[in-house]
Amino acid sequence: MNHLPPAPKRLLVVDDERVQRTLVIRAVAPMGYEVDAAGDLPDAIAHLRQYRYDAVILDLCLGETDGISLFRALSDAKSDPVLIFISQLDERVIASSVRLASNLGLRVAGMLKKPASPDALRALLRNAPVRQAPRREPDDRPPSVDELANALRAGVIVPHFQPQVSLSDGRIVGVEALARWPRGNGHGPPPEVFVHLAEQSSLIVPLTFNIMRASLEACARWRVLHPDCRVAVNISPLVLADPRLPDEIDRLLSEIGLGPDALIAEITESTVIANPLLAAEVLTRLRIKGIDISIDDFGTGHSSLLTLLRLPFSELKIDRSFISLCETDQEAWKIVRATISMARELGLRVVAEGIETETVVKLLKGIGCEVGQGWYFSQAMSEADLVPWLSTFSMVPC
Repeated sequence: MNHLPPAPKRLLVVDDERVQRTLVIRAVAPMGYEVDAAGDLPDAIAHLRQYRYDAVILDLCLGETDGISLFRALSDAKSDPVLIFISQLDERVIASSVRLASNLGLRVAGMLKKPASPDALRALLRNAPVRQAPRREPDDRPPSVDELANALRAGVIVPHFQPQVSLSDGRIVGVEALARWPRGNGHGPPPEVFVHLAEQSSLIVPLTFNIMRASLEACARWRVLHPDCRVAVNISPLVLADPRLPDEIDRLLSEIGLGPDALIAEITESTVIANPLLAAEVLTRLRIKGIDISIDDFGTGHSSLLTLLRLPFSELKIDRSFISLCETDQEAWKIVRATISMARELGLRVVAEGIETETVVKLLKGIGCEVGQGWYFSQAMSEADLVPWLSTFSMVPC
């Protein structure tokens, strides 16, 4: 049987300077690419419509136009090329372009300043990010309000727990309770879908207290062996509109047999706090009762410095959208460093969400971040899986 040789890899270099195009072509020649060159935007778009490319090298300045204008064409391209920027622009402009391309779903391998080093260019091509196949859920139909109400009555929406780890010594200091709604073959709508639905209806209060009760009951069981492991439960700003909330949480803790130190109330800034004065009253009363308050996803949504000033937080959680960029985006890293410095000045404990690599652990530990959370340590898991995990986890010192 005759086997056809594999098709050669194809690369498109888009640059309005002939010398730069030639330099790129020579740099990638040893890697076996078949190279096309375009000197302007219309030429580049014509190539993308005609061929399937494995990589595109793009200058952000193309004479009277800019390389950003090519992003949409790349998103609609027949292939899924790796994208590398080469430019003389300010690093902040290039970094913003990288973020924009990534948000459009493009695979960005990196950026290089002109004149680009051939070795650096080849290294980016060799280590280009691999496209992850999207996970298809068996049941991705959005739920209705009636289905959500029935699920709450049946108790099928349950908490899973993601550990929070002290970065200084590797101790488990707590977990965050994350609502999960299994449907069909164990899959169900993502939390952001049904939590938003609950906030748009009258179901956010029962959802919050269902998850809080189940989480505290689980916490009471694991604290027999792990007395320092607390549980953080998300509370929508909409729930803060009830002045009875502190007493209801206090009664729930007493009923389950836990002290206030077992619970951290995470205030999610997914919606605007409609009555800041009432929210300040509710949260201050919770703090007086000994319950710690955390501002979740700081730096996104409706969270602001004014929120930190008005409300009595004891903990600040840096959103994963910043933490995930620590290794590759200097602007994001500067924001993380500044946020941790500010939190230290305010006497707030800092939790970094979305940690996925040991390198990020080292970076955060080096600037005094106290607690980490993310897939590097563990994904969220059921109570049945969490309890043995608590007894066996050991973080390798780094």
